[in-house]
Amino acid sequence: MYLSPRSFVNRPQDVLAETNSPQEAAVLQRGYQPMYHLDIVNRCPGCGKSHWHVGRFSAECAHCETALPLAIVSSQPMEPRFTESFSKTAMAA
Repeated sequence: MYLSPRSFVNRPQDVLAETNSPQEAAVLQRGYQPMYHLDIVNRCPGCGKSHWHVGRFSAECAHCETALPLAIVSSQPMEPRFTESFSKTAMAA
């Protein structure tokens, strides 16, 4: 798995404590979370290989079965979808 030299994981704790950015504070609070990105080559954090079975919500490594959430799905809030097809108000519209 590739971590850029500028990633939060490679920085010492004293440098991270001085940050004022809300994004950096969020990463410090939740920790490092690997995600599957559709537009780049993804290496498995478990075995290092790059063969994946991609579904609607997650991707699973074909070799060691490590599952990662899709980054595009994780960035959107989960909202329930309610549909009513035979109510009086739906028929009136």
